[in-house]
Amino acid sequence: MKLLNRFLILGSLILTLASCSNSNLESTPKAVEINKNQNYSPSMAIKNSETIRNVGVENAILEAYNLQRGIDPVYYSYVKIDLNSDSVPEYFVYAYGPMLSGSGGGSALILNSDYKEISRFTLVQTPIIINNHRTKNWKDIIMTVSGGGATPATAIMKFDGKTYPLNPSLQPTLGTHDYIDGVKIFTENISKNQGFKIE
Repeated sequence: MKLLNRFLILGSLILTLASCSNSNLESTPKAVEINKNQNYSPSMAIKNSETIRNVGVENAILEAYNLQRGIDPVYYSYVKIDLNSDSVPEYFVYAYGPMLSGSGGGSALILNSDYKEISRFTLVQTPIIINNHRTKNWKDIIMTVSGGGATPATAIMKFDGKTYPLNPSLQPTLGTHDYIDGVKIFTENISKNQGFKIE
């Protein structure tokens, strides 16, 4: 009889512990596996391109790429956005045309408030993300790489203290656990909204 009682008590104790253990498991938040689609904030802001042409931007494009106004066909869009938290917005310019584009994408420039070149980019696909994360006080830039024989990827462009890298296809790619939150630019459909033509 004593043996039976001990068995019943031991069994009851095991059931109680198991119940507590299951209860704790149910109240513990489950880890969510991060996949590619979860790298991006669902509430990321969009900044529309400017709607007024800018001769200063146009002249900077022509000078940077050695083009001639009215002869070389060039289209562009631009946004004004503060990349280095000095309260003075830079000009982020996306330019394309026969002299500036290929199957890998178009071209882009970052200009300061005096239209002086800070950085230029090749193989640019839109949209572009201005990430909240900073390197040397300048926001990281997220660009998609595709076309032109490149392996599709998402590149992180980091400021090196003087400029951003030229070619996104040669930069580190977005990792599984990198989280992107910031502002999307150049989200317009280029086939419907060509931006401004330099004439």
